[in-house]
Amino acid sequence: MFMRRPFLFFLLLLPFCLAAAGLIFPGQVKAAPGRAPAVEWTFSPGKGEARCVAQTGDGGYVCTGWIESREGGSDVFLARMDRKGNRLWQKVFKGNGYSCGYCVQEVRGGGFIIVGDTKSKNGYDHDVYVVRTDEKGEPLWERNFGGRYCDYAWSVQQTKDGGFILAGGTESFGAGIYDIYLIKLDSSGKKLWEKTYGGKGSDCGYAVLEMGDGGYLIAGNAESFGNGNPDVYLLRTDGNGQVIWQKTYGGKGSDYGWSLAPSRDGGYVIAGEKEITGGQGGILAPYLVRVDPDGNLLWEKTYGGQNAGSAYAVRKTGDGGYILAGKKESAGGGYDTWVVKTDKNGDPVWEKTIAGAGCNSGYSILQSKDGGYVVAGRKGMEKGAGSEILLLKLEGTGTLNTPLLLFTGAGAAIAGLALIFTLKRRGAKQGIKNLQGQQEL
Repeated sequence: MFMRRPFLFFLLLLPFCLAAAGLIFPGQVKAAPGRAPAVEWTFSPGKGEARCVAQTGDGGYVCTGWIESREGGSDVFLARMDRKGNRLWQKVFKGNGYSCGYCVQEVRGGGFIIVGDTKSKNGYDHDVYVVRTDEKGEPLWERNFGGRYCDYAWSVQQTKDGGFILAGGTESFGAGIYDIYLIKLDSSGKKLWEKTYGGKGSDCGYAVLEMGDGGYLIAGNAESFGNGNPDVYLLRTDGNGQVIWQKTYGGKGSDYGWSLAPSRDGGYVIAGEKEITGGQGGILAPYLVRVDPDGNLLWEKTYGGQNAGSAYAVRKTGDGGYILAGKKESAGGGYDTWVVKTDKNGDPVWEKTIAGAGCNSGYSILQSKDGGYVVAGRKGMEKGAGSEILLLKLEGTGTLNTPLLLFTGAGAAIAGLALIFTLKRRGAKQGIKNLQGQQEL
């Protein structure tokens, strides 16, 4: 069949040759193993911290956190950047003073939602603070939730019904010192319901995901369950916030869960800290826990060797592995921003530290559309003078396989030439037929 129809054969073959050569899908490249990427650009608009970064639909970025207020204290900031890290605009939301944004998400239909905390109107403690903006960062509405004591929201996700689910912690409600705080809002910010989870100890939530059935998965820390010290805590609810199951992970020491992400095969990973004992005593080390869809432990890993550190963020990468960000103890006694890329089993592929004065850290990370990584965090300042907002982009580690490129490129060229030849031959045949038809007339 293909021998009788060379045009069809080469037409079908050409896209595959071009795709393999990287001409149609240039982003699909083979990663160079073991080599940590270089810093491509940084963004630092002032004193404060960047706590979350998200990629926008056009390939740019938006981040939030806290920025030093001109009146003293801190304000929530929302900064919008293009894909090269150039600031497009920046907005500030004051709340009631001493405010921080912990999570930002782009909203379907345009605009953004930020959650965090702000000083309570009724005293020293904090309340949950929510800001909904349009696509230019102008506020559409602001909300506060909480009680007499300290309450915060650390994570937000837009739900399938157009509303929002918030996860955090509450000292005002619940059974213990702190309880996990779950709040469901409609699209206008009206509270539909709220739930608390925990026991007599201190139990806090830091990440939430909406599930396929409309329920929720919340990760955090629990003192009330497990080994007695803080353990990594994973809680599964239905769509109304009723508990389906709950699990704890960790050892006899103190263990913390800060970030939650889905894995490729339907399970989940939780990043945090695990207390480990070595020759110098116990330290907290970066920690990654892998569970199946029902929360059963599959494996756990720690990183950093003998240096203390934390993993504050984890995301699944395009190759099925994971990217983590946090901090790692430096030789000078402070902390460096720390990023590690792992394979699907959690084993390190490469590790990178970004040094600076004092305490530096990455709090949020994502894989950009070009295969690089964007980290949001803090940059320490000399002599303990606070911190600066830090957003940095690591270059993509993809490299083309040169022999494959030459082979498939040659194949594409041959296919192209064959296609031209076939078209010319078909044209010549058609011309002869037309000439024969004219002669018959």
